[in-house]
This record gives sequence, C-alpha cells and structure tokens, in this order.
Amino acid sequence: MITTILFTLLLNLLAPATPAEPNGRWLVELQTQDGECLTEWWKANGLDNTTFLRKKLPVGNWWVVAVPAGLSASLMEQPCIASIAPDQKIEWRKQPNDPAYANQGDMNLIGMPKAWDITTGGVTTSGDTIVVALIDEGYQTDHQDLIQNIWVNRQEIQDDGIDNDNNGYTDDRIGYNVQTGDDHHLLKSHGTSVAGVVGAKGNNGVGVTGVNWNVKILLISGADFESDVIAAYQYALDMRKLYDQTNGAKGAFVVVTNLSGGINNAFAADHPLWCEMYDKLGEEGILSVAAAPNQSISVDVDGDMPTTCTSPYMIAVTNVDTDDEIVGNAGYGATSIDIGAPGHGTVTTASVNLYKEFPGTSAAAPHVAGAIALLYSTPCAEFLYDLDSDPSNTARRIRDLIFNTAKINNSLNEITVTGKRIQVDAALKATVTDCGAPIETMLEITSIRPNPAASNSQIKVYFKISPDIQDAYFEVFSSTGAKLYEIKVDQTIAQLGYIELDGRNLLAAVYMITLRGGDRKVTRKLVTTI
Repeated sequence: MITTILFTLLLNLLAPATPAEPNGRWLVELQTQDGECLTEWWKANGLDNTTFLRKKLPVGNWWVVAVPAGLSASLMEQPCIASIAPDQKIEWRKQPNDPAYANQGDMNLIGMPKAWDITTGGVTTSGDTIVVALIDEGYQTDHQDLIQNIWVNRQEIQDDGIDNDNNGYTDDRIGYNVQTGDDHHLLKSHGTSVAGVVGAKGNNGVGVTGVNWNVKILLISGADFESDVIAAYQYALDMRKLYDQTNGAKGAFVVVTNLSGGINNAFAADHPLWCEMYDKLGEEGILSVAAAPNQSISVDVDGDMPTTCTSPYMIAVTNVDTDDEIVGNAGYGATSIDIGAPGHGTVTTASVNLYKEFPGTSAAAPHVAGAIALLYSTPCAEFLYDLDSDPSNTARRIRDLIFNTAKINNSLNEITVTGKRIQVDAALKATVTDCGAPIETMLEITSIRPNPAASNSQIKVYFKISPDIQDAYFEVFSSTGAKLYEIKVDQTIAQLGYIELDGRNLLAAVYMITLRGGDRKVTRKLVTTI
C-alpha cells in the first residue's frame, strides 16, 4: 500500500511544475540521501531556519522547503533535486463525526458543511459566549447530545430559594420555568428536539449535530398561555440587559429567541403586548424567530400569532422539505411569513436520549435561530463593529444578511416576503469576503409605534439614514400596491429621526411603509384597526 502511494506521489511530482504558491512552499525530492546540496544552497542564499522552512519528511528522501518567491527558480535548478512540486495548503472539510449526521439532509440543504469550515459557533470575536433562548413546553436537560451546550447560570445556587445573582429570578440556574418560578422543566420531547436543531453538540461522536456545535442554549419553559410567552420573553430580555450592564459578569449574551408555537387564526391587532415584546427585545439587540402554523393557510388572511406581528426584529419562518419545496401543510403569507427553512425530514434529539424525525415548522424555525447565532461567531470583527454601541443595528444587519444571502425558491415566491430559503454558508461567506470593507450606507426603518395602531391615533415611523443620502422619501402603499402618500426626508425630518402619520387618514387595513434613498429601499408593515 505504501509503495503504491509513493509511486502515485512520484508520478504527480514528476509532472511539469505548476506556478509557485504565494507561500513559497515546495515538496522536494533529493537525489542524495544526506541533503548536503540543499544545505549548501540554503547557506549560499543567506536563508535562516527561523524565517524559512527546511525540513526532512519521514517518507523517502523528501523535504519541505519554504523560500522567498524570488529564489524559487534557483531552487528548481539545483542538480541534486530529482523532482519538485508546490506544497499546497490543505482545505479542511469539516464533517462532524456524529453517527446520525448522515441522515441530516437539512444541514446539507442550507450549506452547513461549508459554513462550519468558517466557524462552528460558540463565541464572538470579543469573547462573548453566544446564547440562544428557547421558549417551549419543556426539555430533557441532561440529554447526552445537549448537556454540554445548555447554558448554566453559575451565579445561581439551585433550589436554595434565594435570588443569588439579584437578577429578579429565584433558582434560575438551568434556565427558567415561568410557571413554577424555578429551573425545573417538564420532560418534553418537543423542546428537546428544537434544542437539538439549534445546538446539539457537534463532532462529539454522539447522535446528531445542530446548526451550532458549541452555542449555549438558554432553556425557558412553561409557556402554555400568552402571558407565559410574554414572561418568557421578558426573562430573556432581562438576562441580556443584565449581561450588558455588568459587562458580562452576570446574565447571558442572548442574541436570538425561538418560539415554535403560537395561536392559530389570531391577529396582531388583538395581541399588542405580545407583539410589543419583539421591539423591546430588538432594541436590546435580540432577534426573535417564530414558526408559521402547520396548516396550508395564508396567515395574512386567516391570521396567526405571533407571525402577523410587524416588528422588524421578528422573523417568521415556514417549512420546506428535502426537495426544497414548501410543505403542503405549512403556513404562508406574502406580508407576514419572511422566509423558508428545512423542517420536513429533520432528524434531531428527542426524549429520552433518543433521536427522531422532527417535521413541521417547529423544526424550520430553529434552523434560522441557529443561523443567526452562528453569524455572531463570524471571524470578522468588523462585522460586529457596533455590537456594544448599537446592538439593535447589529441585529438588523444580521437579519438583512440572512435575507439577502438566502436562496431564491420558486415554491416560496409571492407567498413569502423574501421568496427565499435560508443559505447559511452564503451568509457567513459574505461576512468574511467583505470583512474590512466600508459598512454599507445606513438606511433603516427601526420601528413603527404603535403597531398595530388604532385608525384615530398618531403613528410615528422611526428611522436611521446616513448623511450621504441626499434624496430620500417615505412612501405609504396599500396592500394592493397603490401609493397613498409620499414625503421627502428633508434636513429637519432627518434630524428628528421620525415622521408622523395621521391614523385618521387610514382605514383599518394592512399598509407597507417604504423608505427609499439612492439605490436602497427598506419596507415595513403597518397594521391599523378600527
């Protein structure tokens, strides 16, 4: 076997030499065993062993040599060299060794192997431990494939009845149950499966892998009612605020929440407190992901909570199958459902220390939540340049990157906002490719308040716009695309940072608010009620 390998290597090396690599590294076979001729040439050219490499390999009389580019031709001319070829850099292909990974077609569909070549998640370039907050019915907290990635509040002592870290919550060491007021979670397979999609431990030789191999998962359970959901979001928000206030000494660096549940046939206008939470989370730098209903309905028409909420910090996700087609029983909506992700055919963790197929939009949403968390671990520090000063802007840029780099999907066209399915490797590649490049011109609608709004109320549309954009306009369109209103953003409006709309001029309906300037345009949805 060894002889065959060496013979093949020799054939490759005896082929005509290819141009030198930028690193100047060469594989060299010497005709003499002692390597003296190479040593003499080395000395004659004034090379040293600290800056330039000269090392014998443990196979035959082969050496690896790294020299300045200008000396490559001279090296090739040495009579004692039998053959020479570039020592090409290995491109590592990260495939996890988890035994069930072969069944995870969802990960291949969204480009995870190439994404993992860039990062496998865990921390930001500043050393912040990235946390995904899950809101679900319960979890197996000691699952063999999750336990290493479950976030632990090490400032808290479990079951002592004391709020040890003074965060306003008692006994929240392993997440928080909003109903029981402690960290005792019901053993439920649904939450366990969602957690596995986001962050089952990767490359540990066990079970499956999540989108993130090393992310931390904050478990929040007991969300059986709307009030519970609001309390769950508040807990995630409080933990991020505490982290920011204490410079990481307490709390958790939550960057995204995931809710794979909701209320069918409900509209945002009837749940203002719930919808408002997404803006509050977003202002702190937290995006939220929500699953569309597992029904073949237009949520624009038939309603759904929370996917009809209009916050720019909430991403609504529908379900595609292994053929990259929207699933027949998945919700859609051209103004409410943002993007697609694989759900049908997903294999992930389940109770108790089991693994199973986990179909539905409940599986699709955590793929997006996991992707968001992974983007926070990009090796490009410049991408997170304003993470401390303006975390909400960082969150919006990550949302936009997810949308802009997603793959066009004909089955989602005209029934989702983007008409696309997430493509994680493309999103990460974009952060690396553009690293160090000037940040794009700022043009953003940051929030609309109130939203939903009563038709007799004053509505404020808040925005950010770069001074270099000279001609910018706000426009209001009906749901059918008819332009109803337009105003130019003059210097006074730009300094104010918002415009006001008189709700008395708007019927109870869905409107699209557009801010355009230069070659850029952003659009947000406004809902008005009677």
